[in-house]
Amino acid sequence: MPCGVATRRVEDATGVHLAPVSEEPDVEDVLNKVTTGEADAGVVNRTDALVAGDRVATVTFPQATDAVSSYPIAALKKSPHPELARQFVDLVVGATGQRLLSQAGFGKP
Repeated sequence: MPCGVATRRVEDATGVHLAPVSEEPDVEDVLNKVTTGEADAGVVNRTDALVAGDRVATVTFPQATDAVSSYPIAALKKSPHPELARQFVDLVVGATGQRLLSQAGFGKP
């Protein structure tokens, strides 16, 4: 889900409405404005904020659960490499994949 949509969901859940100076087309542009000092703050996904590391300060809030994105995974029925496709899905949903996704900031479904 685009961050603009997620932001509106959080605004609705909290009753706090933001008055942005600008709306950027993607999270990379938002992070760039914040890290270069062109913006005081921006709303991005947790995963993107983690990538920015100590260049940004993050704030978490319980209403963020109202704006969770889902990322389904599946192997194609007619994959040219069905065994590799199955192995990839198994890796992602298995312990190693879940640990790596968690380290990258993704939550559990």
